[in-house]
Amino acid sequence: MLNVNTVLLGLAVGVAQVNGHFNLNYPTTLGFSDDTEGTSPCGGFDPSLDTTTDFHIGGDVIAVKTTHPKSNWYFRATTDAKAAGGWVNILPEIEQTGLGAYCEQNLTLPDSFAGKKGYIQAVQHAVDGDLFQ
Repeated sequence: MLNVNTVLLGLAVGVAQVNGHFNLNYPTTLGFSDDTEGTSPCGGFDPSLDTTTDFHIGGDVIAVKTTHPKSNWYFRATTDAKAAGGWVNILPEIEQTGLGAYCEQNLTLPDSFAGKKGYIQAVQHAVDGDLFQ
């Protein structure tokens, strides 16, 4: 006889893996859509330097929340106005195991970014591919 709790737990894990995505909590995201989060470079949203958040190159924070049980994070930045190229990795690859929040503190950007507008990109690589914000 099947244990009902085991079956329900298995279904819950399966649903979490199918619907697993992430939220960029800080800096402010250009937008979020489950349907287009797999579209580079900005999760299906048009890059715009009109609405930016100050990010201090000498040390600031990136905060994300994942619904994937395991994923790898890539954090990149560019000053390209169209976000079409010039991406610089600002951290080595980070592996996260477990659901929930991740916060990288005292994150620095190259001095060449000082006084310029640009983009910070969070890329999550998980079982359903790459996701972008």
